[in-house]
Amino acid sequence: MAFLLTNSVAVAGHEKTIKLLNEGASSLDAIESGIRLVESDPEVRWVGFGGLPNMLGKVQLDAGIIDGSNMHAGAVGAISGYAHPISVARRMMDELPHVLLVGEGAERFAHDINAERSDNLTDISVAEWKEWLDEHLNESEKKNWPDISLIRPSQLTATNKTAKGTTVFLAIDNNGNISAGSSTSGWSFKYPGRLGDSPAIGSGIYADNRYGAAACTGMGELTIRSNTAHSVILYLKMKMSLKEACLEALNDLRNVQTDFRGGVSIYAMDKNGEYCVVSARSEQDGLPECDPYFWYWNGVDPSVKKINADMHEW
Repeated sequence: MAFLLTNSVAVAGHEKTIKLLNEGASSLDAIESGIRLVESDPEVRWVGFGGLPNMLGKVQLDAGIIDGSNMHAGAVGAISGYAHPISVARRMMDELPHVLLVGEGAERFAHDINAERSDNLTDISVAEWKEWLDEHLNESEKKNWPDISLIRPSQLTATNKTAKGTTVFLAIDNNGNISAGSSTSGWSFKYPGRLGDSPAIGSGIYADNRYGAAACTGMGELTIRSNTAHSVILYLKMKMSLKEACLEALNDLRNVQTDFRGGVSIYAMDKNGEYCVVSARSEQDGLPECDPYFWYWNGVDPSVKKINADMHEW
């Protein structure tokens, strides 16, 4: 029997993924197809087309995918000019001896495989970026833009309004193979070249057929330092229950020292298709900056279910 777990912004893609799983597709093919649709949805402001740009107004995308049957993985980071980083990551996993390509290297590989090109920067995103610059740059920075140090304004992006955003898909196919995938445009107005946890295998996503799969959304700077997705699977290996594993990984995140602690959501599914989603948040400007709900489907039910996340305070 097949299963699917996705986060709140995955609406554009989960029905396609379910259809493919019902038809007997592999979990890898199913989640790649679903994530591609989210990447094309301009309403999702932190993924693909319509994603918010970096500090210089350039959309840089990250994505990763992993096969739980053999832990083969592919990931790309800070890639610009292409519509579907998840598919570039998938092709890289299949055709190169590497796991992660970034920047110009990722773009060269995308060109080599004739990946679909896309500017990804929409008028709405440009307007939001310019509004942020106008509000946060001082007069000297505005006068000399863009020939300024980006350190000070980049520090100002460490807020719950900007340090968030990703889509994640965890799936089990009819053969029991588990896969995980993630795609994002990352931290809004980030320092150019910043990588989040989506392309960091073990931090943003992980899958192992023996135990299950896990993924994260929110502030990747925390989950990278704690290797959160892999930690969930490790705790399952240590015979913890699925919820115990997620809460222990959340406790690990609480121990990470940081000046700014954004929200994080952990999504996990064991090899039997049981699920758990926990979200940690701190109230800043009245914003609950983590996913309040998620989507879950199993092969018995005809439709996907919208379920509230298990919410926790930092």
